[in-house]
Amino acid sequence: MSKLDGQAVQQQVSLSVNVKKFWRLVVKHRPAAWKVTAAVLLGLSETVLSLIIPLFTMGLVDELASSSLRTTTIVSLAVVFLAQTATSGLSIYTMSYVGQHIIAGIRNELWRRVLRLPVPFFDRNKSGETMSRITNDTNVVKEFITGQIIPFVSGVVSIVGAVILLLTIDWKITLFLLLSVPLATLILWPLGSRMFSVSRATQEETAQFQGDLGRVLSDIRLVKASMAEEREYGQGVSRVAKLFRYGLREAKIMSIVSPLMMSIILLLLVLLIGYGGLRVADGTLSGGALVGILLYMFQIVVPFTQMASFFTQFQKAMGASERIVEILAEATEEHESVLDEQERQRRAPNTMTEHEGSASNNESQRSSGEINGQALSFHEVSFAYSADHPVLHHISFTAPAGRMTAIVGPSGTGKTTLFSLIERFYEPTGGRVEYDRQPIANMPFRQWRERIAYVSQESPMMSGSIRDNITYGLEGVDDQTIDQAIEQANLTAFIAGLPEGYHTEIGERGVKLSGGQRQRLAIARAIVRKPAVLLLDEATAHLDSESERSVQEAMNTLMKERTTLVIAHRLSTIRNADQIIVIEDGQLSGQGTHEELLASHSLYSRLVQQQYH
Repeated sequence: MSKLDGQAVQQQVSLSVNVKKFWRLVVKHRPAAWKVTAAVLLGLSETVLSLIIPLFTMGLVDELASSSLRTTTIVSLAVVFLAQTATSGLSIYTMSYVGQHIIAGIRNELWRRVLRLPVPFFDRNKSGETMSRITNDTNVVKEFITGQIIPFVSGVVSIVGAVILLLTIDWKITLFLLLSVPLATLILWPLGSRMFSVSRATQEETAQFQGDLGRVLSDIRLVKASMAEEREYGQGVSRVAKLFRYGLREAKIMSIVSPLMMSIILLLLVLLIGYGGLRVADGTLSGGALVGILLYMFQIVVPFTQMASFFTQFQKAMGASERIVEILAEATEEHESVLDEQERQRRAPNTMTEHEGSASNNESQRSSGEINGQALSFHEVSFAYSADHPVLHHISFTAPAGRMTAIVGPSGTGKTTLFSLIERFYEPTGGRVEYDRQPIANMPFRQWRERIAYVSQESPMMSGSIRDNITYGLEGVDDQTIDQAIEQANLTAFIAGLPEGYHTEIGERGVKLSGGQRQRLAIARAIVRKPAVLLLDEATAHLDSESERSVQEAMNTLMKERTTLVIAHRLSTIRNADQIIVIEDGQLSGQGTHEELLASHSLYSRLVQQQYH
């Protein structure tokens, strides 16, 4: 077998697999069976009515030729025309409804899946590419379903029906018309496989381009501050040039298909009119029959030429559905949403597992602000982002219940990674993390994460109002709770000076706020959550001295009876920590109070001296 033959076989196998995936995806999200049946029946009815029109036209022409036109012929033709027009409109609407319903279901499932994917997935994939899967690829599938599938079925019915009727009118001319089918097939078949590879490459490059757009636009300030406009422009031009080349390849294929198909149609029309005219002249065929044959020829040829578009869109839809299925096949965090929980309660209202009972109790305590944090322990925890990138090595320590544990060490030693393991953004490659002597890996994600509040240096914000950001992820938070959090985070004066108060929009990623204001909003968000475990990554780093003092007092109040872990860069903020953990080269190299480590740990002592001198 030659290399080209092997590639062709591989493409056919890949296409067969993609068809199965595509079909399962469509069936999974189809609307009620009666709606699909209605769409199909309307499409077929419109086709059948269009097949009847030439029959009435034949009679009309023959009656005109013999000067015996009847009123019933005109009325019947008008009724069929009106019925065909109405059925066509209903068919288009129902087909669109079916397609839109399927795509809405696919997009909902994709969005739900993306939100549940673990953080390593987003480490590997650009956000723009993922966006392209949800928008562009689903749109390709939608266009195929709404504009191709049912019209294709109707076209097949139209061809078969027209051929049958032609055979009853004149079998010789019918056989003559059918000779063109093998010729057209020989043209379309090899070009279809070529179109598949070009379409797939185009969609991949489109996703890459959208990924670059998302990356640049989300960090446009970095781009401008770094004077990287020309660099990003050059990369964008390169992407656009590739899309241009792929577009030209598609155009080349279509520039061959369309003219050839049109030439075949015109040739058939010329030969048919010539041959049919001779038959009419010698009296073996009526003028009405010739008109009917010509109309039926178009009912065969037009759907047949549309099959070129069908196979082109088919190849694109297979490539798009393949990438959609790839995301749907990704392993999730097994995140249990509120809807999942409500569904379980609906099905088994009188049963409650140990975890659910714990979560219910935790929610009750949260609302009253009486959560007591339990001990959080690391047992021989190791972690590596990849086999050649180990970060943590056999870390073991316990953060006492309701106490403050500070984590210090040089940059890049794995401090933030510890927090990521606590939040279960990643799972340890060795060892385990326990809370209240229970492995956190055994807890449902939602029930574990609702116990945690994390305030980072970056203070990420979502587009929306101040209130939206303070209550982000929570439902039913009253204004009194928000006001208390705002006061504790030293935001009262700032928000009081805004025309719309805490309903003021803060812009994308909080661009309308200063760094210190974003930090205090993040602190207010943590206060509202009333967590059992606090994770603070230098939470007061961007505050002025006065604000830091007032916020630190609020944080001290918040930390009472809650298990708190603090990543400390300014060691002056952790002098009073109940214990300090020193991480060095991914290993725990010291543990104790400030005084104990100052006296016994050389690295900690050196870090303190560097900051105070």
